[in-house]
This record gives sequence, C-alpha cells and structure tokens, in this order.
Amino acid sequence: MTAAFEVLLDLLLPRSCAGCGSPGPAVCAVCEAAVDRPAFLAAPGQTATPKRRGPPCFAGAVYDGPCRRILLAFKERGRLDAPGPLVSALARAVVAAMAMSAHDGPVVLVPVPSTRVAVRRRGFDHVRRLGDGAARVLRRAGVPARVVPMLRPARPVADQAGLGAAERAANIDGAFILRRAPGGREPRDHVSFAAESFPPGVSVGRDGHGTPGPLFVVIDDVVTTGATLCEATRVLRAGAVPVSVAAVAAATLAHRSPTRDDRPQAVRLPAIRVPEG
Repeated sequence: MTAAFEVLLDLLLPRSCAGCGSPGPAVCAVCEAAVDRPAFLAAPGQTATPKRRGPPCFAGAVYDGPCRRILLAFKERGRLDAPGPLVSALARAVVAAMAMSAHDGPVVLVPVPSTRVAVRRRGFDHVRRLGDGAARVLRRAGVPARVVPMLRPARPVADQAGLGAAERAANIDGAFILRRAPGGREPRDHVSFAAESFPPGVSVGRDGHGTPGPLFVVIDDVVTTGATLCEATRVLRAGAVPVSVAAVAAATLAHRSPTRDDRPQAVRLPAIRVPEG
C-alpha cells in the first residue's frame, strides 16, 4: 500500500491494532516492538512430543500477548493487513536456522499444509502467505529464497487445540503426503524442481562441481510440542528431501523464556519494513 492510500483507507474504514485494539495502524508500534525479538532455538520443554525426532526449530517470536493476538486476528479473523510482524519473525527464524547450519546460499521454504476445510473457511493458506512474505524479506536482504509447497494433507485431522503431546502426535501421524512435483514429475523430483526454481545466476548445485544445494527449511506459524513439524519432516525425508531444520514465526514456551545462548548472533537481517497486506 502507498502512504496516501493508507490515509484514505483509514478515513473510510478506521482500523484498529490487531494486537491491542487501539485505533490506528494494523499493528501499532508498541505491539510491533513486542513481537520484534531475536530469534531463538524453540526448546520442546516439558510438553514435548514423546520420543520427538524432529529437526532443530527456530522461532522469531514468543507466542503470547500481542504476538498471539496478531496471529489469531490474521489466521482466524481475516486481518490480512496485520501479519507484517509475523512475516519478519519467520524471516528472522530462517536466518537463525541458516546460521546454525553454516549455510549462506539459497533457501527453500517448505510450508506445513493447512487442511482443505481450513483453507476454504479462511479463504487463504495462512502458512503459505507467511512463507511468501518471509521469502520476499529474505530476498531483499540478499538471501535467495523460494517457497515450494511439497506437502499436501493426506486425511482430515482434529483441531490440535487442547490436545496433549501424545494426542497431538497421534492426531498428526500420517496426516501429510508428498505432492507430485510440478510438470507431472514424480514426488521425489521435488529437490530438482526446487533447484530449478531459482534464477540461472543463483548457484544451487546445478553446476556439477560440488556446489552445495539449497537449504530446505520446514516452516509453520507456531510450534507447541513439535508434533506437526516432526511429521512433516518425516514425510519429506522419506521422499528424499534433505530437511535438516525448521523455522516458525512463534513458539509457545511452557516453562522458560529464551536465553542469550538460544539466540544465534552470527547473522542478522537488516531493518526492512514489511508491507501490509
């Protein structure tokens, strides 16, 4: 949106902050600052999925207060003008994942798929939308990034809210399947398709001279027990997609706050304002 259009929109349809309800922009400066925290390693905590085998997962914000309210407004109430801070948070988490992986090349973001029922009800796939925004932020910061949806729902699942760790793991078991790669290719051709989706000038292991391939990162909006990310990673790895790390916009913290040791300091995104909408 242009500044003039935003002013006109505010006159015709006064907005309120999705984080606190105060009149003004879609997310006020106070709520935006509350979400803008250093990325951290999202520890599974006491509610971790039993025998969790998922990859390391980084989060860009803590799922509480303004962050929780902004995400729910975006996800459940259609506030498409509000996810800017969440997009930035996811981009921070991806950068932290790159730092841990000692990777400075292209990145492929693989979103956890929403159910068909949820997409129809909301009118959009919220994780894909966050991923597309994060990829734009990363590209502006000089990181070649693409979103490649490799997974699709395999069956209906119950709402995860209110389920315990073991119940979540059972609910999500077998919930995803690998999509057929675009162009009628076999599902296992996703890695080749992902590499080919980058511009010719981006080195992604296509030269046959040992150039490392892209970093594949599973992304979601929130991690609680890690059950969903664990299942998504299992399906991708079974399809020969070399996933080694995950990133989310926010994480619930059962019993502690992020510490300095959790926060990778090697790579930082420049200050980039995320356009609304």
